[in-house]
Amino acid sequence: MRANLLHFGLTLIVFYTLAEANNRFHEKNQPYYRTPRHRRNKSEKPNIVIVLTDDQDLLLGSLDVMPKLNRLIRNQGAFFNYSFSSTPMCCPSRSSILTGMYTHNHNVYTNNDNCSSIQWQKTHETRTFATYLNDKGYRTGYFGKYLNEYNGTYIPPGWREWVGLIRNSRYYNYSINFNGRKIKHQDNYYSDYLTDLIANDSVTFLKQSKQYYPTRPVLMVLSVPAPHGPEDAAPQYQHMFKNNTSHRTPSWNFAPNPDKQWLLQYTASMTPLYRHFTDMLQRKRLQTLQSVDDLVEKVYNELKMLGELDNTYIIYTSDHGYHLGQYGLVKGKAMPYDFDIRIPMIMRGPGIMPRTVINNPVATVDLAPTILDMAGVPTPEQMDGRSMLRLLRMAKDQLLEANGGFVPMKRPWRDTILIERGKVTKKQMTMLIREEKKDFWSGYTKDKEQYHYYLNGRLRKLRDCSKPDFQQPCKANQKWYCEQTPSGIPRKHKCRGENQVQSDQAFGCNCAGRKKKLKQQERKNQRRFLKAHLNKPYRPKFLRSKRSVSDFYTMNNSPAVDLQSTIGFELFDRRCRMLDNGTISCDQELYQDPGALQDHKEKIEEMIKEYRKALEDLRAIRRHLQVIRRHLKQQRPDDLSMFDLNMSGPLLSETINMEDDCDCEDDVISSSKTSGRFNQKDDRKKMKKRKRQRKRKKNVNCNSPNMKCFTHDNNHWQTPPKWNSQRKWKRFNHETCRKEGMECALMDTHHWKTAPFWKLGPFCFCPNANNNTYWCLRTVNMTHNFLYCEFITRFFSFYDFNKDPYQLENSVAKLNFGVLQQLHEDLKHLKACSGRNCDTRSRKGGNDGKAHDLLGSGDGDTTSQKPDQSTRQKLRSSIRSNVTQVSTKRRDAYMDT
Repeated sequence: MRANLLHFGLTLIVFYTLAEANNRFHEKNQPYYRTPRHRRNKSEKPNIVIVLTDDQDLLLGSLDVMPKLNRLIRNQGAFFNYSFSSTPMCCPSRSSILTGMYTHNHNVYTNNDNCSSIQWQKTHETRTFATYLNDKGYRTGYFGKYLNEYNGTYIPPGWREWVGLIRNSRYYNYSINFNGRKIKHQDNYYSDYLTDLIANDSVTFLKQSKQYYPTRPVLMVLSVPAPHGPEDAAPQYQHMFKNNTSHRTPSWNFAPNPDKQWLLQYTASMTPLYRHFTDMLQRKRLQTLQSVDDLVEKVYNELKMLGELDNTYIIYTSDHGYHLGQYGLVKGKAMPYDFDIRIPMIMRGPGIMPRTVINNPVATVDLAPTILDMAGVPTPEQMDGRSMLRLLRMAKDQLLEANGGFVPMKRPWRDTILIERGKVTKKQMTMLIREEKKDFWSGYTKDKEQYHYYLNGRLRKLRDCSKPDFQQPCKANQKWYCEQTPSGIPRKHKCRGENQVQSDQAFGCNCAGRKKKLKQQERKNQRRFLKAHLNKPYRPKFLRSKRSVSDFYTMNNSPAVDLQSTIGFELFDRRCRMLDNGTISCDQELYQDPGALQDHKEKIEEMIKEYRKALEDLRAIRRHLQVIRRHLKQQRPDDLSMFDLNMSGPLLSETINMEDDCDCEDDVISSSKTSGRFNQKDDRKKMKKRKRQRKRKKNVNCNSPNMKCFTHDNNHWQTPPKWNSQRKWKRFNHETCRKEGMECALMDTHHWKTAPFWKLGPFCFCPNANNNTYWCLRTVNMTHNFLYCEFITRFFSFYDFNKDPYQLENSVAKLNFGVLQQLHEDLKHLKACSGRNCDTRSRKGGNDGKAHDLLGSGDGDTTSQKPDQSTRQKLRSSIRSNVTQVSTKRRDAYMDT
């Protein structure tokens, strides 16, 4: 019996052992990722959400006051400690984010030049990350600020949902393009505050996309205005951060700086007024970010509720940094220092370890390749950045601790970022003009619209004259035509009189491009008429919405006048009468039947509208007859035949504005219309001038009985000093703030519309200079952390962050000559790089783990190649001039103190 039990027990043990081994074998051979049961009908590709702030700093403490962002995104994802903006300005940086290209490749150098221009729209806007993801089936949506010069006349390619802000950042009183329709918002917080509007619209788009397209992934860009000016915070946050001074870093009010570039050499330390303003501006900026913190939480909760959180990448970043009092600069950006170029970069999503901190340097040009890599799209050749997803996949806690926060990779990650701000130099412009001239005269069939960026006036004229819009004879609405000169160069002329195509119409009508639209009430009345009198439903095309004066001429020449056809509606019995005593009496049925009362009321309203139109036409005829009468007195009896009712000449154009009373059926225009249009413009100018003169002599606001009063306005004096009585002053380039070579602005009490207000009066400050153009190398690796810059004024600067973390001293004069030449060559390479050529590593340290000596007293670096004679002379002369200038400035500053 015992033997049988022992045998049975051994059999059970063997059976369960084999079953467990079988289960382990099947689990080992199954795929690594299995779609959960609740997501089997959803998209396999991840969703991507980008939250893009405007002017948010990293080093002044803005992230410390956003607890929801830190709890939901930063603590559950990765934080890039060294993330940089390749150009610390709004439009160039946003162009780099969209295209993944450096500024010298997408040619958007400032917030004005080429920002959302025709060249940008044709060349680079068609190759943003949105176009690639849209082609791969993503539901794409953009909400908020786009580019500074975006005018709202079009929807950029690649976006299926478009809520784009027109022009620059604002919180109230702005206009947006909502899927092709312009909508103007006012100053009501509950319906117009832009940050909350972006949050609501984006969440609605996310819900609808997952409801109607559950198998398609979503890409959303939430571009909020905070903390950009005018820094209008939501009402519930206007009491916060009263004593916040996190912006007062060691470089705050560190001035003057004789060893830095031209602008900082002439910037003195801040006065108490300026210091108080920086504290208030810091407070208002942090208040605006509280609404962004709420936005992040709202989007996070919505993704979690939809079951899409584990399959969504969330990216939080900014276009560039900001400074508040650093080096004595009151406020601004566009400086080649870490407080302006370092930005927050936080990512959360599938495969990203929580609480990861990566020290590898990344830039805004890496965002587009990263987004494409998340969606499984290969990086295009024209993009200069690299995908940060490779760093996130290789980031492990043990490797990061062993390598000082740097992620080791088989293919080394680049350690140098190009920082650039400036336009095309004169030499580069000459080369581009020479190339385009060669293509132009050789008959190269490139898109002619791209030539306008570099061509001179003569070649632009040749390009314009080749278009059909400048050919003879002048057509409708044509202003210019080209004529060939004996020298072979075309010349433009205005379309006047004899160059116009003559029309056979009774009046000169400008019919080019006219849309035959009816007013809303007219369309409503016509639909109601067709519904009541026609059985077959159809949509007619009405030619006019207003009656022409020529109809009355035809009516008067006809033997019988039909009142119904003249007035334009069917007559009906008036069921109400006006009595002699001034009272109104109506039929009893109207008082008893509400439907009959409403019908009769609508008929009376239609009758009033038609009579008003007829009255306007009769007034126009009266003006015409008055002009004929005036000219009849000046003409002889044998010349009266010229006044025919069917004539078309300048006489009619002077009396009646035929823009709205034309029967547009031809594509030609008479010369009378053109001359009449010019005459009307001159008459309007003269009328406005006379009106201003009369207003000065007799103003309603200053009239008094038995006194002669006059108005003294700003236009009275034409020579300085002038009288200026405007309450709201001009902020930029104000007369009292102008300084040679600097870009100055005025801060007054009207700048902020929400509390807390500025009440200490207006003041001037100069945040930038005309010669603040530079190219820099920002290198971060295991051994080196420095910034090297070359300015357009031939000024050099070098800051070693291992010894000077706040960039207080320019140590370019202490560099070895070989190191300086090597940095110059690296910068020269990156300034002209494109595509994969921009993915380079600095030749100073990082690979072998040994720290190279950047600061020394030798003539050169023995590890570098021997420089040529011309390069040595140029660099030595530049260093010598820098050292002399710094020594002189220091001596003068010492003597002043």
